[in-house]
Amino acid sequence: MQGKFSLPVVNANNPHRGIDRIIEEQDRLIASRLRRDRRVLRLARGNLRRWMARDTRPRACYLEWKAILTRLTPVEIADFLESGSPMARRLSQSSPFAGVLSAAERLAILRRDEKTRT
Repeated sequence: MQGKFSLPVVNANNPHRGIDRIIEEQDRLIASRLRRDRRVLRLARGNLRRWMARDTRPRACYLEWKAILTRLTPVEIADFLESGSPMARRLSQSSPFAGVLSAAERLAILRRDEKTRT
């Protein structure tokens, strides 16, 4: 029996683990592209600028991304995306790199993940 404050047993088939694997693969591909093509950074900055303009009070995650996108070099940002650090994993939920990968690239990542689970 689990106590009041015990952690749940993580099932190997936990859907969150699958989502995390997919996001990690997407981040690796985005990081690779960011190292080669500075337009990726411009796209992320533009997304973030639009998102922040929508809100009367910017979300904390947007402010964190703004600091990352303005203070770090593209290579440092790519390294951050691939780091797997708690901060990188948390911020991946609000990544301004939306639109960098095509629908076909995202689908290919999903299919590869499905194959590794079967």
